[in-house]
Amino acid sequence: MTLLYAGLFALLGGALFWQLASLLPGYSAIEVATYNGAQHLRALLDNPINAPFYLAVKAAGYAFADNLVAARVAAAAAGVVVLGAFAILLRRWHGKWTAVIGTVLFGLSAWFLHAARLGSPEVMLFVVFLLTVSGYWLRRTNHWLALLCCFLLVGVALYTPGMIWFVALGLLWQWKTIDAVFKKHLVIVTLGALLLFAALVPLGWALYHNHALVMPLLGLPTDWPTPLAMLENIFKVPYHLFVRNEANPVGWLGTAPILDVFSLTMFVLGGYIYLKKIRLLRTPLFLSVFILTGVLMAVGSSVTFTVIIPFVYLVIATGVSRLIDMWMDVFPRNPIARSVGWIAVAAIVVLACSFQLTHYFIGWPEAAATHEAFKPAAVEDGLATFK
Repeated sequence: MTLLYAGLFALLGGALFWQLASLLPGYSAIEVATYNGAQHLRALLDNPINAPFYLAVKAAGYAFADNLVAARVAAAAAGVVVLGAFAILLRRWHGKWTAVIGTVLFGLSAWFLHAARLGSPEVMLFVVFLLTVSGYWLRRTNHWLALLCCFLLVGVALYTPGMIWFVALGLLWQWKTIDAVFKKHLVIVTLGALLLFAALVPLGWALYHNHALVMPLLGLPTDWPTPLAMLENIFKVPYHLFVRNEANPVGWLGTAPILDVFSLTMFVLGGYIYLKKIRLLRTPLFLSVFILTGVLMAVGSSVTFTVIIPFVYLVIATGVSRLIDMWMDVFPRNPIARSVGWIAVAAIVVLACSFQLTHYFIGWPEAAATHEAFKPAAVEDGLATFK
């Protein structure tokens, strides 16, 4: 099994890092701005929003001659962490084979590749999922290391626009567990709290001196849409996810929906399974994350689908798991029928992944709109500019 997981992450790691600097004709404006924002620590003190990612970009820049690719490397490295957490959680919930299939579907999905290979702070939105995994770990083991991970991720989340709402949601979700752990690990709690306070000092200082940062940090717009526009935006969330996405050449190909037909079918099946098990602790959590994300997107927040994509693929993996179980229940002892079922599932998964990979690695780089959005850039005196 170790070899299987090694092969799985070799495949997914290759997808994350392959042609990271050369797949596109150049860099987008947001990548250039990210690189420039990471060059001066003084500027980060004045505006520390997304500072953890900027610091990662700054550190990665020392290792690459092409400094602009450092932002993409930092994002891809974060993507590896997200995939590892995703596989571990699925393994705990549904077993090894569902973990492999679900992680492949998620790791090779076009949206994940767009978010994890683009050199922008977008990848920090995955912190909601990482907090969920850490919360599950904390609830299951009460381990002090899980507690420290929670403190660390809360610190990252509070620097990320819009994530404070999800931190509050997590506190409500795990309040009893947190209370029990705090009593058990008082020393670790004290240490973690002090480290979190120290990490948030620059953020508090900047907010005190520049109140204009408050609304962006909350992920809220300065100009709110009308109630009718909000209602329209709420309907757009599932529409973009399942039917027709909004055009965005920097982060997507045309107006293709985010989910392919197989993933959509498995999401419906997995969603049905979760609704049948409404008392399961994770079901109200998933619903809360989906609803909160939809509300934030409806009011014009900077929060995107990246927040919920890992949860969407957890539901998809649940659907795949249920599909396999249904087949095995029909043919519990027939080895030929069982083999046919596994081969059929494998073939469909390969087709679904091929569609997503074709979208990202072939269709998107060749699109005229993508070439317009990604232009060659030069680095001069520590700042990047378009040629």
